[in-house]
Amino acid sequence: MDGPTANVEDHAFIQMRDKTASKTFRAKKKLDHLLEAALPGFYLPLYTMVTFTRIPYAAAARRARLQDRIVYCGLICLSVVLIVLLLRSMAH
Repeated sequence: MDGPTANVEDHAFIQMRDKTASKTFRAKKKLDHLLEAALPGFYLPLYTMVTFTRIPYAAAARRARLQDRIVYCGLICLSVVLIVLLLRSMAH
């Protein structure tokens, strides 16, 4: 099969084959569901965009990558803040 549909199917197969056993993958999926519930219509996981909208796959994949970068940067910032607060509390 060629074209966008094959790309979606290949991506889905790789996720099912390689990633679903990963704790990191499962944690990311839980975070996706949490963010989708907290930010309806604003945060959409790739699966939701591809399955339940008319967003073309290429655009959905770009948006998913952007959302991932934003979420990961937010998690890094939160981690840094928590470490700083922890270190400050230990210094007193």
